[in-house]
Amino acid sequence: MTRLYAPAYFVRELRVWQGDELVLFMDGGISISEDPNIRFTYVPNGAKTFRAEVIDTDNKVFKGEWPVADSQM
Repeated sequence: MTRLYAPAYFVRELRVWQGDELVLFMDGGISISEDPNIRFTYVPNGAKTFRAEVIDTDNKVFKGEWPVADSQM
């Protein structure tokens, strides 16, 4: 079994919102590592939550939401 290859499977798009404001958009590709760690900075806008949406190369959509950390900690 030679000449077999693993088909490309990766994050195609990533979007992160702070409330209703888009704070991050990433157009992915094969250069993104497996289990990536993506960090970004933002200016608090008073929103209570962050929301993320990821689309992979199979057009599967993954969504998540989490509270904005209290900046006075």
